Amino acid sequence: MTTKMKRLLAGCAIALGTCGSASAAEVTYSAYYWGESAPASYLAKAKAEFEKDNPGDAIKAISPPYEGFFDKQYTEVKAGSPSDIVSLFDPDMAAYLKQDLLEPLDLYVKAAGVSLDQLNPLNKNAMKDGHIYGITLEVNPRALMINEKLLRDAGVNIPATADEFLVAMGKLRNPAKQEFGFYSLSTSGTSQDAYLQTAPIIYGFGGGWFKEGKPTASSPETIAALKFIKKVYDDGLVPRVDSRTAQQMFIDGKIAMFIVGPFLAGMAAEQNQTTYENIAAATLPLPGKRTTSVSVFIGVPKGAKNKDAAGRFITTLLKPEMQKTVAEIGKVIPAVRGSISDEFLNQNPWFKAYVEAAGHAVSFAPEGVEEYGPEIYNIIGPAIEDILFNNADVEQTSNHLQTELEKFVAAKKAN
Repeated sequence: MTTKMKRLLAGCAIALGTCGSASAAEVTYSAYYWGESAPASYLAKAKAEFEKDNPGDAIKAISPPYEGFFDKQYTEVKAGSPSDIVSLFDPDMAAYLKQDLLEPLDLYVKAAGVSLDQLNPLNKNAMKDGHIYGITLEVNPRALMINEKLLRDAGVNIPATADEFLVAMGKLRNPAKQEFGFYSLSTSGTSQDAYLQTAPIIYGFGGGWFKEGKPTASSPETIAALKFIKKVYDDGLVPRVDSRTAQQMFIDGKIAMFIVGPFLAGMAAEQNQTTYENIAAATLPLPGKRTTSVSVFIGVPKGAKNKDAAGRFITTLLKPEMQKTVAEIGKVIPAVRGSISDEFLNQNPWFKAYVEAAGHAVSFAPEGVEEYGPEIYNIIGPAIEDILFNNADVEQTSNHLQTELEKFVAAKKAN
C-alpha cells in the first residue's frame, strides 16, 4: 500500500469517527451471492488482497439464502444491527438514500485512485448531494444472449427487428427435443420477478411504467410491449418454467435466445463449455432501442460496527486489478469504466454487445419513484400475470394500471 493511500485511509477513519481504535476488525459481509460461484470467486480474491494489505483485519463472509434476503437486511439496518457491508439493488439504494441509512464513501473511492466521473454511469443512482453512498459491485445490462449453434442448426439469423424475433422463435421451437427459441415470463411467481422479467421488453419497445415520477402504464409503447409479451406466451414459444430453471435450460442448450444479463455466460462457462463456446449476443431487436440493467450496489450502513474497515474493503475492490478480475470472472460490467481489457473482449466477443447495451441501459427501478419499487412491483406484477395467465385484455389492464399507479403516487405525495 502506498504512503498516499495510507494517508487517505487515515483520513477516512477520521471521517467515520473510527480513529484511535487499534484493535483488529472482523468485517461482516452478509450477501446471498457468496453462495454463487463467480461472485464468490472474485470476492475471495478481494478478501485475500484486503487481508494482506490490512494485517489483523478480516472479512467474514456470510451466505444467507436469496429468498427474503433484502427484507431481512433492511430490518437489521433499521434496528441498528446490520452487516458491516450491505448489498442493494437499485430500488433498495434509493430507499436507503432517502432514509439516510448509509455512510458516504467519497474518501474510500479517492483512496483507490478513482474519481467519481470514472465510475460507470449507473453509479449515479448511489449519489446524493454530490456524495457517493454506494458502489456498483457489478452491473448486468440486459441484452439478447444467443446460443449460436442452435441458430445455425435451424438456419436462423440473429434477429434485428421485433418481427424477425418472433419468426426466429417459431423456427427454433423443436418440440421433439424440447428446445425453445426464447424465454420470457411464463409462470406465476413473485411480483418482483414478473416486473423484472418483462422490464427489458417494456423498455425495449420505448415504453416504461414511469417517467420522471409520472405513471406511463397506458402509453402506446407500453401497451405494444405487453401485447408482444402476451403473443409470445399465447403462441407457446417459451417454456412454462421459472427464470432460474430457464437459465439452466439455456446452459444445457435447450433455449436459443434469452434477454438476460452477462452473468449467465459466466455460469455457462463453469457448467457447459459447449454452450459457452457458442454464445453470441446482440442488443435487443426491439424498436425503442433501450434496455434495462440490474445493478448490485454495496455500501456501509450507519449502524455498522466496523465502518472504516468496511470502507477499506471497498477501496480494495476498486483497485484496477480487482476491477479487471470482477469483469473477467463474473462476466459483468464492473464499477470503474475502462476496466475491461481488450484481451478479454477479443477472447469473448459476445461481451461487446453488453458493453454497448450498458451505454443505453436504464435502471429497472421505476423512474422518479425508485424508493417505492417493491410497492410498485406489487401493483404491476399481478396485472402482468393477469394478462398472461388469465387472458386479461391488454389495453383495459394497462388503463386500469394507469389509474392505480396515479392513485399510488398521489397517496405518497399526500403523506
